Amino acid sequence: MSESNEGIVLLAKLPGITSFSALWQVKDALKIKKTGHTGTLDTFADGLLVALTGKYTRLVPYITDCDKEYLAYVSFGTETDTLDPEGTVVAESPLPEFDAVIRALEGFKGEINQVPPLYSAVHVEGKRASDRVRGGEAIELEPRKVTIHECELLESESRDEAGKRLVAGCSLRVRCSKGTYIRSLARDIALAAGSRAHLAALRRTRIGPFPLDRAAGKSLLTPFSKELSYKFGVGERPPRIPPDELRTSLLAFTRDMASIIGLPHIDLAPDRRKEFSRGIHPEACWFSGHLTARNSVFCGEEFMGTIVNENGKLAYGFVCGGPA
Repeated sequence: MSESNEGIVLLAKLPGITSFSALWQVKDALKIKKTGHTGTLDTFADGLLVALTGKYTRLVPYITDCDKEYLAYVSFGTETDTLDPEGTVVAESPLPEFDAVIRALEGFKGEINQVPPLYSAVHVEGKRASDRVRGGEAIELEPRKVTIHECELLESESRDEAGKRLVAGCSLRVRCSKGTYIRSLARDIALAAGSRAHLAALRRTRIGPFPLDRAAGKSLLTPFSKELSYKFGVGERPPRIPPDELRTSLLAFTRDMASIIGLPHIDLAPDRRKEFSRGIHPEACWFSGHLTARNSVFCGEEFMGTIVNENGKLAYGFVCGGPA
């Protein structure tokens, strides 16, 4: 555990609240103002938020770039404008056959072109797509390349009808790259299977090296199902994670974490700690280990910051550690 209130907190967000509002618990428990997280979860969704505090917020873009893992429940037969359970139904279709769903899933592995939801934070001419749509504009979003590493069918809700096995919904485990919209994936799987669908429930279970199982507040989450929802009355707040649980869950950034998020580590000589902390121009002789284009820097077990190496010329990415 970190000795200060700066570090990494794995937080279990409940459904029914925004990712931003979930961070107030971290701010309150650690008595710190500067916080950030590494990827928004939609209000209806729950699961892992990686919160960073203090100087550690400089790691946000590195962790945001990591692969994500989700549990998802796809509900067939209706598509909503938001592609989630909070939207208005805009299309209906017969339920797909089980074999058609299986074939469709096989087509969504590896690198694919994906059109984001219209109700999303994707920017169109400097403004969020969702804001433009809510303002009455008709827009089209360009497809983007994303990677689906795994898309595994866990179970299906099906029934036999007229000699056919029809699927009303299914639970999936998805491991994917940054920028993947699971709502769009649900839409596209259904279309490939000859049906329509929306994402009824979503739980994020991992971001890079960080698992949901280690998150503060994990015990507040209900078992994953197609109906994940908390209803809060006016003025009500969601169940609070005990502040002590948040404080004791504060993690220091380690060499193993650094390697997984693409920041190979090098070691700073202890007698150069003061110069590094003060931002004095770094020299290669201060460090041991293999210098790559981007490097995390450790002095003993303490994360000190990052160094950028451009053709042998070193520069600071950012500095975290303080002087000895």
